[in-house]
Amino acid sequence: MSNPDYMNTWVQEPPLDYSFRSIHVIQDLLLEHPENLAWIDLSFNDLTSIDPVLTTFFNLSVLYLHGNSIHRLMEVSKLAVLPRLRSLTLHGNPIEEEKGYRQYVLCNLPRITTFDFSGVTKADRTTAEVWKRMNIRPKKARIKHDAL
Repeated sequence: MSNPDYMNTWVQEPPLDYSFRSIHVIQDLLLEHPENLAWIDLSFNDLTSIDPVLTTFFNLSVLYLHGNSIHRLMEVSKLAVLPRLRSLTLHGNPIEEEKGYRQYVLCNLPRITTFDFSGVTKADRTTAEVWKRMNIRPKKARIKHDAL
């Protein structure tokens, strides 16, 4: 029995399929209720970054961005503001070649359960945590110097 991620959501806006459209930049999508969008497919376009408009779809749970031209791994962190995001695809983008690609994504998006069409396992989470400790330095606390 097929059970796509977008069918498990209460959101009423239908899925949007913008795949294979040679999109370079996402303009404001004309939706009657953009806050209700749960699933969008932007795969196989010419996107080079993750457009901030995607971060306004707070009920987005499935986002397909595979087969684009996203080249900066840091773009992924923009999606951390999406509380319902559970399924994400990014394979086929230049960022896939970056060292620590999967671990970086899992560290920045701890709520996703499916990444690049495969389930996120406990072992994936453990590996991502170890990778994070070894590769991401915590911000140093600023020490205030009192004038004497």
